[in-house]
Amino acid sequence: MNMLKLVSPVSGWATRLEEVPDPAFSQRMVGDGIAVDPTSAELRAPCDGVVVSVHAARHACTLRSDTGAEILLHIGIDTVDLRGEGFTVRVQEGQSVRTGDPLIAFDMELLARRARSLLTAMVVVNGEACTVTERVQDREVAVGDPLLTVAGGAGAVQAEASTETAERRVRLLIPHGLHARPAAVFSRQARLHSGTVSVSGKDRTVNGKSVVSLMGLGAHHGDTLTLTVRGEQAERVAQELADLVTAGLGDPVHPVVEQPPVPAAKARAAASPALPFPAGTEVLLKGTIAAPGVAVGQAIRILEEEPEIAENGRGAAEEQRHLADALAGARRDIEAMIEREGADASTRMEIFRAHLSLLDDPELTEAAGREISAGRSAAWAWRAAVERHVKVLHELDDPLLAERVGDLRDIGRRVIARLTGKGGSPVPAELPRGAILVADELLPSDLAAVPAGRLAALCTARGGPTSHVAILAAGMGIPAVVAVGDAALRVPEGAPLIVDGDRGEIHVFPPAEAREKATRAIATRAARREANLAAAHEECRTSDGVRIEVFANIGRPGDAVAATENGAEGCGLLRTEFLFLERVTAPSEAEQSAQYQEIAEALRGRPLVIRTLDVGGDKPLAYLPLPAEENPVLGLRGVRVSLRHPELLRMQLRAILRVRPAGVCRILVPMVTDAAEMLAVRAVLDAERRELGLTEPISLGAMIEVPVAAILADRLAAEADFLSIGTNDLTQYALAMDRGNPHVAARLDGLHPGVLRMVAQTVEGARKHGRPVAVCGGIASDPRAAPLLIGLGVTELSATPAVVPDLKAFIRTLTLPHCVDVARKALELDSGDEVRALVTSTWPGL
Repeated sequence: MNMLKLVSPVSGWATRLEEVPDPAFSQRMVGDGIAVDPTSAELRAPCDGVVVSVHAARHACTLRSDTGAEILLHIGIDTVDLRGEGFTVRVQEGQSVRTGDPLIAFDMELLARRARSLLTAMVVVNGEACTVTERVQDREVAVGDPLLTVAGGAGAVQAEASTETAERRVRLLIPHGLHARPAAVFSRQARLHSGTVSVSGKDRTVNGKSVVSLMGLGAHHGDTLTLTVRGEQAERVAQELADLVTAGLGDPVHPVVEQPPVPAAKARAAASPALPFPAGTEVLLKGTIAAPGVAVGQAIRILEEEPEIAENGRGAAEEQRHLADALAGARRDIEAMIEREGADASTRMEIFRAHLSLLDDPELTEAAGREISAGRSAAWAWRAAVERHVKVLHELDDPLLAERVGDLRDIGRRVIARLTGKGGSPVPAELPRGAILVADELLPSDLAAVPAGRLAALCTARGGPTSHVAILAAGMGIPAVVAVGDAALRVPEGAPLIVDGDRGEIHVFPPAEAREKATRAIATRAARREANLAAAHEECRTSDGVRIEVFANIGRPGDAVAATENGAEGCGLLRTEFLFLERVTAPSEAEQSAQYQEIAEALRGRPLVIRTLDVGGDKPLAYLPLPAEENPVLGLRGVRVSLRHPELLRMQLRAILRVRPAGVCRILVPMVTDAAEMLAVRAVLDAERRELGLTEPISLGAMIEVPVAAILADRLAAEADFLSIGTNDLTQYALAMDRGNPHVAARLDGLHPGVLRMVAQTVEGARKHGRPVAVCGGIASDPRAAPLLIGLGVTELSATPAVVPDLKAFIRTLTLPHCVDVARKALELDSGDEVRALVTSTWPGL
């Protein structure tokens, strides 16, 4: 048997592949081997051999040794995103090298700043023929030190038992082409087939079971691949592989748009204009609540005009320089704004820090670069790149990601304004007091420059309640109603308006007496709000002394400051998805722990309930391959994904366990359906506690989101330390109505008697084991739900931070016997409307 000794290609600390923050390596999808955290800045040959391939991004190369072993050398993680920057290749494909010859030099300082990790992997990729028998790890090594021993060679070709052949043509839609991670995903699936698999493209055909060969194909975004499968069940295998490529091979999919779409603002302007509402005629418009509150003022129409942009450029070099200067200028503008705002506006500034990352997004800059190379001007190329990505986001089924369109358009507009000197924010620099902005859609930068005290409210035809504009409005205390539809564009300039952010209503040309009444109500509300805020930091009890904890839901670190300022007694739900979404690799344990620690410190020792990752087919992650599902809401979601990918769960649990002070955190498991899932998670949690040498207990809770969990609450409570009801999902599952379906979403009602009965059943089951029950869903923020939930036995409400002071003040007026009596009556009603009528007749002030 051939034995091959591989030496270290760099100096540094040798470590296990499991430590590499990329599942392609940590799960050995690419192959077996070792990783080194480098202290030297040049990659050298680990053995004698021939350079099989050098990746187009210059961050990786493959050698074939004299024994036939194929060795992939991969510098850093996500370094493909650098598109070759920081790398100097010393060899070329087909070149023979000797052990220790230089292969690739790299800029360690640049990689440390911009790459996900510097860990450099050395992996044997033809594992069907070669086996790693010895390895050196968990120690410091120098270039040339022994690192791996590999047994085996090229191996014999298996004879095909069947002559069945199948072929599929499929387009590659992943931005960086067949780099290591997607190539590994494809080859791993192909190796399950006993026959041959070949992939053709660009007049080349390679072995589909070889990671090296697939990477060497040089397939880019938009290329068409031909998959040829021979052997038994070739048709089935070919279709499975084609589906895998279509789904992105674990990378995000970006459809190819052959022609740039018409800019959104111009497309909307081309629609048939509607006549403005006649002056003096009262009109009621309904939309979606984005930020609570009531405001009286006058309409300021915001009309955005797309600047005329020349399509043809003045030469690729000059246009690339113009674009680089504009991107740098836009970055300086945003950084200056962040510096002016300071730490007091943390949530607001997180949004604009996200804009900084969009300016560096390689997919945008690469797309613009291709257009410039084709002769386009920098402004035309940038606008085309942004609008293509806007189209991709609009086509997603995930409304949260679709609402990031505003951020893309915002940075698009900033850069074009830099390039053309026009096309900036259409919001006037001077606004009258009581200004209510009425627009088709507003962008975050439109609000950033508005002088304090001038803006009364927002009304937009489009947009969503979780958009960054909605978040900014709520943080500024400005009522906002969005998704009003085209009727919003009929509101005349200067028209008197009442914006009711509590009901999602816009009153156009309201009578004078209605405006006066609303103005008085606003003053009364402001005084009450001030008093409630002053008392918000006191412990919350009903008037007869029953303790009710009022916590806050948090979706990002900045929310923790707002929660504390508004008197929240802790965080009842930290949605950790902000750490995992909109990126190409999973966050490391250290990154997660730092974010959780920051939130814990902002809460100043108050309890922090952290929900483990809640994603699935409806909220996919680029780095977590999940099968396509016809109904992802009923498929792999929540705890099912965590138990399917335990390495992610373990990493997240370790990050939580590292938060100090010990015991401040509690862990909440989403989408639980039975006790076995809780037992499985607890086993992982206990193992990680032992591994970290921790003896302090940590509470583990189950989230009640599906009807069967409410029915089996007594069984779940036997294994969980607490239960928390997520009424948003519980309502849609109980009523069989998809909250993303516009035809039925309006009928979703968390106060439906059927949903309230499930709350009651959950409390009853928890009582058998003395477990507390919280509600962290949307109805916890509705004061009309508070007496019902308290009457049913819920002892903790976790609401949005802004409503905490008023919610605590209202709870202090209640008595438990009265709440129990009204809750029992509510369970006997037929609809949510009847329940609301019962509550408002009992407590008329609501």
